[in-house]
Amino acid sequence: MIGNFIRGAVAAVALSAALAGTAMAQTTADISAKGRIAIGVLTGIPPYDTIDASGKTDGFIVDLARQVAAALEVEVEIVPVNNASRAAALESGRVDMLIAQMTATPARAKTFLMTNPYGAYEMRFVAGKDTKITSLEDLAGKRISVPKGSTQDIAVSGYGIKGLEVVRFDDDALAMQALISGQVDATAAVAAVANDVIKKQNLSNLEVKSDLPIFTLYWSMAVRKDATELHQWLNNFIYYQEVTGNLGALHEKWIGIPIPGGKLPTF
Repeated sequence: MIGNFIRGAVAAVALSAALAGTAMAQTTADISAKGRIAIGVLTGIPPYDTIDASGKTDGFIVDLARQVAAALEVEVEIVPVNNASRAAALESGRVDMLIAQMTATPARAKTFLMTNPYGAYEMRFVAGKDTKITSLEDLAGKRISVPKGSTQDIAVSGYGIKGLEVVRFDDDALAMQALISGQVDATAAVAAVANDVIKKQNLSNLEVKSDLPIFTLYWSMAVRKDATELHQWLNNFIYYQEVTGNLGALHEKWIGIPIPGGKLPTF
């Protein structure tokens, strides 16, 4: 009787572990068996994403997520996430992976497996057409808006230019609005996002400054630390999408420009 109880308990634990492994979808075999992959995508940053006629998120990242699922021959579940929720969504198993515009920083690599980059963005100053920004010296005496704690906040604050005032806001949209309303002389923003705002709002007095780049950074997909086989498969997927031209074509379709920085790096 006791032996039967123990055997039953062991079987229950084994079944629970098997079900948990399937739910977490840590390998391509798990995903194939489940027939579906949940992919977290970052929203609210046009032109990288948009809302279609049915009210669902669409765009560059969503299209790329669809291609991941198609290559795995499974259905895709698009799970919208933001900067604050994306890490928790992956850690908790709510999603199987992230395509959420995450830069593969050493700090993030302690928590997740970050793939080779699938895209890149240029961080640039945005200001009035009559505002000269061609060198660091031109920033002296200017008020520059940035999202608080962002990569551009760190970069601009580190310039050490006398008279440069960094004005911090809660997010990119508010930092851009500060420039539009005249509260600051310039803002630091993703060039493609800034150009989209300028075009859609017909802000003909503003422009992205190209003579003084801030930096170019790359975006990676992310999976949980134990998903090594899925991680390697995604690296293969990204490589194949780039060399066949599909990745570049997808970027031009939605963003209107080639992926910045030329050939994507690997690591």
